Amino acid sequence: MGPSEPTGVVPDEETPASRARALFPLLRAHARRMDDERHLNQEVVDALTGTGLVRTVVPRRFGGSGLGLSQALDSIMEISRASGSAGWVGSFWADHPHWLGMFPEQAQRDVWADGPDVRIATSFMPVGRVEPADGGWLLSGRWSWASGVAHSDWVMLGAMIPTPDGPPDRRLLLVPVAEVSILDTWYSAGLRGTGSDDVVAEDVHVPEHRALQMVAVREGTPPGARVNPDPIFSAPLMTHAGYAMVGPAIGIARGVAEDWQEQARTKAHSYTREQVSESLPMQLQLAESAALVDTAEMLVRRCLEAVESGEPLGLQERVRHRRDISFAMRMVTRAVDGLMQMAGAGALRDSSPIQRGWRDVRAISTHVMLDFNAAAENYGRMGMGLPLNPRDPFF
Repeated sequence: MGPSEPTGVVPDEETPASRARALFPLLRAHARRMDDERHLNQEVVDALTGTGLVRTVVPRRFGGSGLGLSQALDSIMEISRASGSAGWVGSFWADHPHWLGMFPEQAQRDVWADGPDVRIATSFMPVGRVEPADGGWLLSGRWSWASGVAHSDWVMLGAMIPTPDGPPDRRLLLVPVAEVSILDTWYSAGLRGTGSDDVVAEDVHVPEHRALQMVAVREGTPPGARVNPDPIFSAPLMTHAGYAMVGPAIGIARGVAEDWQEQARTKAHSYTREQVSESLPMQLQLAESAALVDTAEMLVRRCLEAVESGEPLGLQERVRHRRDISFAMRMVTRAVDGLMQMAGAGALRDSSPIQRGWRDVRAISTHVMLDFNAAAENYGRMGMGLPLNPRDPFF
């Protein structure tokens, strides 16, 4: 089957972000249901795919849009305004083709043979067990946190490849979802609708060309960069890692602020009967939260613009970009915490999109890639002329 055309709800000449924005009523209508069911539903999956989101960064030679990470961010933020769970899963479906584009060319052909809208899930934890096999490995193990895997076609799974001399070689192994088992394990305080279930593999054969060395990704020298000349495929990992997580958080925070403003405009104080919107503390909170979210977006965009420019990005830039992206998450979390604190007890109800967004942002903030303290330590150490923390795997 060849490349298919996206079936968005607005004309194709509009941008992917415009098509994503048009999904707001549909996504908001399904948001509570997806939280309750702990997974996206098929109507939402089809709608997200139909915007062209999945093919945003897929190279044009495979029928994709061949756009940059900034355009993916635009769509992600629009989707997340309506539903944090849809935004989180959609963000990975938009970003994982970027990862696939770093694999050897044959792996790209394996996946995109059926067109550019193939959905890819992942669990990066290197917990897989491997044994050498003809032309590759036999992969076994159990991985958690595979967001959206039940609606994905392929999954990338982390593993350590034994080496005869020295430490194991950390890799991502690319496997068809049909060859693994999915365990319905996702019960969570936040991002409840993402279906971030466990994946189990038992002696799944993975050919060598479907394995990607993480050290090559870290250093910006993956094999896919030789056939995909766009700078995003040769940018060192820590110059862009985390944007696909902070992007949903920014969009969620904007959705929370919009709902919060609407509530404030229509609500009277229970005791004084004064209009809540006329309260100075409410006005100040809105201004602070909006400034925090806008600043977070600017930091993330500055990182992505550097990645997309093709300019040389060395260790100093890697450390700074990690600082910026993780600090952006800290600002978004602070913004949503403030809004939730001032929203009143009514926002605690399950029916309130304010508390749902607050839970989702809080859940995103716990991701290991967004640990500002670890990022700040290495930034501070570099600034003081000290070596980076050797125990930190992300630099």
